[in-house]
Amino acid sequence: MPSSLNVQYASKNAVRVATRIFAGAVVLFTANGCLATRSWVQDQLNPITNQLGQQESRLNDTNAKLQNLHLEKKLVLDSRGPTFAFGSGALTPNAKREIDGFVQDLDEGSPNNSQPASASGRLFVVAGYTDSVGAEDYNYELGQRRAEKVAGYLVGKEGVDPTQVRVVSYGATKPVADNGTSRGRRSNRRVEILVYQEKIAS
Repeated sequence: MPSSLNVQYASKNAVRVATRIFAGAVVLFTANGCLATRSWVQDQLNPITNQLGQQESRLNDTNAKLQNLHLEKKLVLDSRGPTFAFGSGALTPNAKREIDGFVQDLDEGSPNNSQPASASGRLFVVAGYTDSVGAEDYNYELGQRRAEKVAGYLVGKEGVDPTQVRVVSYGATKPVADNGTSRGRRSNRRVEILVYQEKIAS
């Protein structure tokens, strides 16, 4: 009888030990799964984090240069024109007409009409914006593409010195209207050309 009790006790101990080992294995397996998932998520986020870091660096650089400048003129190209096709960076004929008129107004308002506005020491900041539809990284990239197309047109067609042009993308981070409505989203899909001149020292 005592030996039977010992066998039962040993058997219960073995079951307890096996249960603990099994529970430990489950915890370890689950933890490894979490670590693997965490590693995969981090791998997916790294390119986006790097892209946002580069974008922030460009914005800081542009903002530093703007400290000694004042805004002279601004043009907003948005999809009400229309100026861009949905999801595209290509300029429409309407967008090109708007840019042509804008630069012509700058030339006419230039203090020295013999010298075009594009060569007058101005700084052209071309900023791309999107609505909130789509992924954040896609919106930054689309805003950048659109701004680059406008900048390319300023340089190639209007003769602006490329060293006078800065291109930035804000993606969907700076809406001017409600992204919950189609009209608001149209207003948020835009490229702004901001023309700066050096501040006159008093």
